[in-house]
Amino acid sequence: MKLQKISISNFRNINELEYQPKPGLNILMGDNAQGKTNILEAIFVVATASSFRTNNDRLLVQQGKEKYGLKATHMVDKRAVNTEIEYHWERGKQLRINSKKSSQNNPNRLRVVDFTPDDLYLVKGSPSRRRKYIDYILKEVTTEYRLLLDNYYKILRRRNEALRKNEVNGKSYRVISELFAEYAAKIIKNRINLVKLLDKITSHTYLQLSQDQEEIKIKYALSFPFQEDKINYITLNENLSKYLEENRENELRRKSTLVGPHLDDINIYLQNQHARLFASQGQQRNIAVSLKIAQVLAFKEIIGFYPLLLLDEVLAEFDDPRKARLLDYINRAEYQSILTSVVNDLLYPYQERISLVKSGHIL
Repeated sequence: MKLQKISISNFRNINELEYQPKPGLNILMGDNAQGKTNILEAIFVVATASSFRTNNDRLLVQQGKEKYGLKATHMVDKRAVNTEIEYHWERGKQLRINSKKSSQNNPNRLRVVDFTPDDLYLVKGSPSRRRKYIDYILKEVTTEYRLLLDNYYKILRRRNEALRKNEVNGKSYRVISELFAEYAAKIIKNRINLVKLLDKITSHTYLQLSQDQEEIKIKYALSFPFQEDKINYITLNENLSKYLEENRENELRRKSTLVGPHLDDINIYLQNQHARLFASQGQQRNIAVSLKIAQVLAFKEIIGFYPLLLLDEVLAEFDDPRKARLLDYINRAEYQSILTSVVNDLLYPYQERISLVKSGHIL
């Protein structure tokens, strides 16, 4: 998958701009607050119909204007796909793919993986950040997972409501709990399979970026005891159902479902120690970047093509040797990437890849 061009109108500090990234590495370079991140954000909005910085589309509209517009063309298997998004303060947001009204789940949509400075919290943040990371990948690569996740959270809300009202003795609650265990087991199995793939890829990527001989491991952490040696849908369902039955009184006291994929975690280990506790800031940042690159490579292995990689200020806080290794790694990659950075001498070997950004324009 390759982004051919994007036209941006009345978006953030950008009045009118057209950008045509090249295959491979692209660098948006300029001082702070000139619009580099805004270009990445516009590309992300084209791909997902949402921003990685805000949930309020009004904040994306250029000051003094009533709407923004985005038009992009990307290639999938030698086919051109045209995407248009327009947001108006009164009419809301409209998405069209190849001139037809569409949803953000259209299989022909642009696919992206984004890295922002906040992604350091993938390593050192709460479990919800890591669950969101895993779920985003699964929703992108399987058509069924989004529906499965929606159904799970619907049944979780119904189960929690029954616990709050102490309505746990009838057939209805039994059916709800059976459905809960069924959906939960399917979600967990999907996640475990993906985590195994990410573990393999991330370990290799981290070694290349860091050149340290430290071992990275990623493991899925269940929120309930698991007695079996073999993890599959049946054993997950059985163990979870057993735990729910044995802990009914505890859940009644707490008035909440105490186990399930909404409480699971993805543990990241560096040299067999929790990276969120024992890794340095630089190591955590390297792990976070490795996880995002692993996301790109996992996408290719599962779907058959690479998404576009967006890297916002990824070089910040790295020392020069790590910056140089990361630039070299991404430059040699088969996938397309767009990286933002302030002026940096390390970028000049890639001068033909650089676009200068100033005051919402590409010079």
